[in-house]
Order: sequence, then C-alpha cells, then structure tokens
Amino acid sequence: MTFDVWTHQMPWIEIYGSEGTLRCPDPNTFGGVPMLKRAGAAEWSAMPLTHGFAENSRGIGVADMATALMRGGSFRPQGELAYHVLDIMQAFHESAASGNMLTCKAGVPD
Repeated sequence: MTFDVWTHQMPWIEIYGSEGTLRCPDPNTFGGVPMLKRAGAAEWSAMPLTHGFAENSRGIGVADMATALMRGGSFRPQGELAYHVLDIMQAFHESAASGNMLTCKAGVPD
C-alpha cells in the first residue's frame, strides 16, 4: 500500500504509523511475539504479551473461551472485539479516502 514506512519485514502483517512500525506474528503459525521498530531506532523491540499462548496455538479461541468460562471472566472472541476490529478497518478506509488521521470510536475491549 505504501513505500512511506520506517521499515518492514514482509510477509508478516505490519501496521505502519507516524512513529514507527508494528509487526505482528505470522498468522499462519499461530505463535510469535509482536515486534515494534520506532522511528529512528536501529533495532526491533519485542512487545510484551498480555494473554499467554505465544506458541503455535491452533484452537486458541476455544482455549481462551474455556479458561474464561472456568474463571468467570470474558473471552476475546466476542462481538465487542469483532466490532472493534471492524471500526479499525473502517477507520483505515476513511483515513485513506480523506487523507486525515482518524481515531477509532470504540475502545479496546478487556
């Protein structure tokens, strides 16, 4: 989509921003650590994981749901997260169309 990025390591999913690049783990292997390279930094930095399951974890959604149900909490694959992701995707579209930076309407669900 652009050559105006700080750096890249394709073919992973990457998010390019005004202050650096966020590289997400390969979604085909279901494992890995998100990496961040800030503008002007020489090296990528590992981002801390907040929900565990960093290894190849096919079935992570079911495991996350079972753990939440046993503990009485909420789990990630719920409607609120889907709406948040949709809001982000729509913001990408609107930002590209208008040429302006946008803020998503919804907050990140717990």
